[in-house]
Amino acid sequence: MSSVKTELLELSEVAARKFDIPAIKKVFMPEPQPSPDKDSEFGIVVLDDDSSGLYYAWMGDAQTGMNQRYADLEFSGMSALELAHYFNREHEADRSLGLAAINAISQSVFRQSNYQLDTATNSMGELDVKENDHVGMIGYFPSLVRRLRAQNVQVTVIEKKLHLVQADEQVKVTLDPRVLLSCNKILSTASTLLNDSVDETLEYTRSAEVVVIVGPTAGFFPDVLFSRGVNCVGGSMIVDVDLAISRLSSEQGLGDAARKYVIKKDNYPGLAELSLN
Repeated sequence: MSSVKTELLELSEVAARKFDIPAIKKVFMPEPQPSPDKDSEFGIVVLDDDSSGLYYAWMGDAQTGMNQRYADLEFSGMSALELAHYFNREHEADRSLGLAAINAISQSVFRQSNYQLDTATNSMGELDVKENDHVGMIGYFPSLVRRLRAQNVQVTVIEKKLHLVQADEQVKVTLDPRVLLSCNKILSTASTLLNDSVDETLEYTRSAEVVVIVGPTAGFFPDVLFSRGVNCVGGSMIVDVDLAISRLSSEQGLGDAARKYVIKKDNYPGLAELSLN
């Protein structure tokens, strides 16, 4: 099987042949300043129809100085598909912009095909956690870990950061994705698509009853994840571009500038079935 990255780019190319994908209107690139007492920061790629894609701006030092890195590049008017292919580059800053462009293309297709995104369902509800479950997390969700502790649920977290590794009787944080084989319900952040761990990690989730991938950057076509056993993808769509950029520029969360949605494998027709409305 080819990689998630390769297949997402192939889907973007299919979309560009089937739909009139607008050019890029603007790109917002914040200078990341991670802090435990502030909201996460996101960059935004905006198309001419205001369809937008997000990238997570706290991936690491490779994203520092993105404005300087791309100072000589005029994004306005660039083909969205051209920028999407940055996702296939080695540098993390390039991949960030590439994934955001793929997300923007996906959102434009959903809009043009009048595919109704489910904004009423909570993606976490898809896990339907019980006391005897063993929940695997790919990426640390502090509030959810606290909630599962209170429910006396066993939790295993896969992390990339060595300083987070720890273990007690109920919660284990490890660098080894193989422990996911013992988890029956799994929740992952979409950041795995940026740090190139998604293909390896999903190999260890295939025996789970339920696999959910969530995050503001999960705005892409979910076909590639559904074919790998993922049951549900929870993303975010920007509903007010100017407000979103204003809020992020002032180091606030997206708030009501974005709306969370869920796409379930069981009721998603696939890109091949979507067409111009």
